[in-house]
Amino acid sequence: METGKSRNETDTGTREGLLERIASELGCMYLSDLRGSTAKARFRFVVSDIPAMDYSVKVWQDALYYITGIEENFSTAERAKQRLLEYL
Repeated sequence: METGKSRNETDTGTREGLLERIASELGCMYLSDLRGSTAKARFRFVVSDIPAMDYSVKVWQDALYYITGIEENFSTAERAKQRLLEYL
């Protein structure tokens, strides 16, 4: 895990982080609930409904890492979002 900045750091100008947004829409009490979510269909629906451009590629990459443990680098936020959807 990185030191200093949080892996789920929000972009400047956004009201909440991506992980917080997903957790809120899924009704999760804690972010850690995202890792063991059994409602994959609902999870996929929530993520697919979030515009990729709402968050930077780094925020999407960090979300992918937090939820799946997969650490990859992407050139666009859309590609990172699609990789997360593939996992779900």
